[in-house]
Amino acid sequence: MNYKKISAAFLIALVFADLSAQTTAHKKSAFAIIDPVYSVNEKMPLSNIKNDGKTWIYGPGELECWRLRLLQDRKDSARLRVGYPGTFHKAYANGSFRLTPDNQESPQSVYFRTTGDGQVFINDKPVSRFKPSDSELFFVLPPKEKIGEIRFDISSSANPPALLIRKGAFSTSAKEWQWKSGFEEWQPAYHHPLTVSGVPPHLNENPEIILHPVRKEINLYDFGREMLGYIVIKSSIRPEITVGESTFEALDTLNKVLEQSPEMLKTGDGLWKSKSLLAFRYLYTDVNAEDIQCHAIFYPVSYKGAFACSDSTLTRIWMNSAYTLRLCMYDFLIDGIKRDRLPWTGDLAMSMMANAYTFGDAEIVRRSLTTLGRAGIKKTDINGIIDYSLWWIISQDQYQLYFSDSSHLKREWPRIRETLDLLSVRCDKSGFLMPGNKWLFIDWVDQEKWTALQVLWWWAQQCGVKLAHRMGDTQTEHRWQKISQSLKIELEKIAWNAEKGIWLGNPKFPGKMSRHANFMAVISGLATKNQRAGINKMLTDDKISPVGTPYMSGFENIAISQNGDIQSMLKRVKEYWGGMLIQGATTFWEAYDPSQRGKDNYSFYKRPYGKSLCHAWSAGPAAILSSEIFGLRPLDDGWKKFSVNPNPGYLEWASTVVPTSFGDIVVDIDGKNMVVSVPKGTIAEVYGKSFTGPKTIKMEIKSESGN
Repeated sequence: MNYKKISAAFLIALVFADLSAQTTAHKKSAFAIIDPVYSVNEKMPLSNIKNDGKTWIYGPGELECWRLRLLQDRKDSARLRVGYPGTFHKAYANGSFRLTPDNQESPQSVYFRTTGDGQVFINDKPVSRFKPSDSELFFVLPPKEKIGEIRFDISSSANPPALLIRKGAFSTSAKEWQWKSGFEEWQPAYHHPLTVSGVPPHLNENPEIILHPVRKEINLYDFGREMLGYIVIKSSIRPEITVGESTFEALDTLNKVLEQSPEMLKTGDGLWKSKSLLAFRYLYTDVNAEDIQCHAIFYPVSYKGAFACSDSTLTRIWMNSAYTLRLCMYDFLIDGIKRDRLPWTGDLAMSMMANAYTFGDAEIVRRSLTTLGRAGIKKTDINGIIDYSLWWIISQDQYQLYFSDSSHLKREWPRIRETLDLLSVRCDKSGFLMPGNKWLFIDWVDQEKWTALQVLWWWAQQCGVKLAHRMGDTQTEHRWQKISQSLKIELEKIAWNAEKGIWLGNPKFPGKMSRHANFMAVISGLATKNQRAGINKMLTDDKISPVGTPYMSGFENIAISQNGDIQSMLKRVKEYWGGMLIQGATTFWEAYDPSQRGKDNYSFYKRPYGKSLCHAWSAGPAAILSSEIFGLRPLDDGWKKFSVNPNPGYLEWASTVVPTSFGDIVVDIDGKNMVVSVPKGTIAEVYGKSFTGPKTIKMEIKSESGN
């Protein structure tokens, strides 16, 4: 079946057929599906990635960094109005791959593909030169010579150096292949699966499907939901178009502050296609088109995770959060589809968690972490933001907790350790991280951020301790444990206000409140249990200025739940994200002010339509609703051990599915009854008791269950 040309109506039919054998959460959330390629059992659209065990090899991080550079170039070509600060590694133009084969009989000839020019060496002696080719090349091995080492030196200005040998004694599927370039030491090469189309993995693009408008009013076309894709129009004359995430933006044909390039190129007789990808829901054109299509781009995933509950609004919020995240899965976990289309480390901390509870796709997180930290922070902070350097360390720890990838950690550990050391140089004698003239972001609000920065710094140190423990690096583990303990003591001395029961936003200005310092203290583990009552009173006080984004609102609501106040958390999530739904959102916005209406909703950065209406950092409820209602969190890396500690609040029933590498964790609550499916190879900790899978647990919910 050719899914590329499948109709949206037929896809919906597939969805409901697919649901027939699914969990309660999948079945009961079906009414809220917004994704036109929603699927539970298989990745949709069909992926171009082969899983036959054969691989291309690249330098570690080289494919990822090459793709990031490509996205930056495309961002410029599309005239997206965004700067992208920070220093990022540029993929090497030259690289060498070597293998020391087993003592076995060598083939007479070797068939291979590369991405550049180069030379083959056997036992350090040149035997063949080659040019890049889309078909296989070959060379003949020296007769009767024992092969101690085979090496390919590859040079390419247009592609990252890569090598493919499909079979034989020198197959690039062998894990023993090594790579070296520049000042790098020899290290294990990185293996990427082959593609169905045959293109090298670094040239692989996300698949597309053809969608049509669902409504039309004069020359305004509504595609029914936010999407990212190319516009294709059949018209005898060149069409002029404007697109928008809102009707205001699409109908503003005189707007001179365009957020995207609307340029249309002729691709055939009477056919016109947008030069660049466009993020939009609405399209306006000045022609009476014979046909209008969106060739929509989708990262191939399946909705392994699910959530449904007796409050239909919360169910819709989960589904629209998942769709928001899904649209922002493009090579990396990017922050938004209209303006940036690039990865940012702070955003990743939230979007990675949402991904863990919905799609369970580790690869896109690995790619994001790899490319963001590849250049280190000797020149500039990651994304040019001091707190984003901290989020990178925190996200490395969270990645291990949710996905368990020891090979990635082994590759990244030297850079993680170096980042901690470079940050420590910026500290004063008390151990406080000094922002200096660095960009301190935290959130889009004008509030005191000093203490929030120190809490993040302490959290990053604690994550460094846990990462060092995983690596068996006891010296680094003990060092940073000592440093973090000292920082905690110093911070409590000056920033904890025992009288008010809150953390001060900045000890120099004790009268100014900071939500961020307080909820970060909770979710990082800095705040003690005795401190949480005062903190929660402050966080649930609506008279105090709110956070600036759904990004930080997500973390704040996790903290409120972890303070034991599930009712407030549910109410706030429903009002905040539900407020966007009431105003017509199909994906969640970069920022949201409930007091704004109409056109004011879309203004940001002093531009009328500068706000992104599909932003990955706003997908938090896809994680929060499952983690907090069910108390469902990993306790050991990759969910090998996890907690179930439900607190459904006012909900009459609730169901969820969380994907793991061991299988799905399924929890259903109905009244006071709970059923938990524990996958084989995992341990569920429920009310302090351990249950080893595979096992189905049935029990009553404790009336005063906490989080």
